[in-house]
Amino acid sequence: MAMQITRAGEYAIKSLVYLSAKPIASHTMASEIATAENIPINFVRKILESLGKANLVKSFRGAGGGFCLNALPEDISVRLIIEIVEGPMAINQCLTPQSCDNIDICPLNPIWAEAQQAMVDVFERYSLADLARERIFLLQQHPEQDKLPPAE
Repeated sequence: MAMQITRAGEYAIKSLVYLSAKPIASHTMASEIATAENIPINFVRKILESLGKANLVKSFRGAGGGFCLNALPEDISVRLIIEIVEGPMAINQCLTPQSCDNIDICPLNPIWAEAQQAMVDVFERYSLADLARERIFLLQQHPEQDKLPPAE
């Protein structure tokens, strides 16, 4: 099956953009992210668990618990987020290891590979910090849609 970015990838990015707007090391509850981003709470918990296993977020239990980023937003590429949640990117199954018996003689393979690299390059070029800056800019244009926490 060819790779398609699902809601999980989108929700992971939205959750991390939300966390990046919080003060460094402040703890944010999964329920706050779910409410602000209109994501089902169980989905947020599952995503944050995956991101925690990959050391992109830290989790804290108990009173005052929650989640915070465990890396600088500029060090987190969109590609990294997607691949943590979705797995390796492949626009066509022919590009996944051992999935095609004709790879050496297929005239489409170089085209798939070029398109694949272009996609990877785009997702690698943008960081969580880029998305956070863009979100701030967009919210300035549309303040009625602002769900971000106030700056502290």
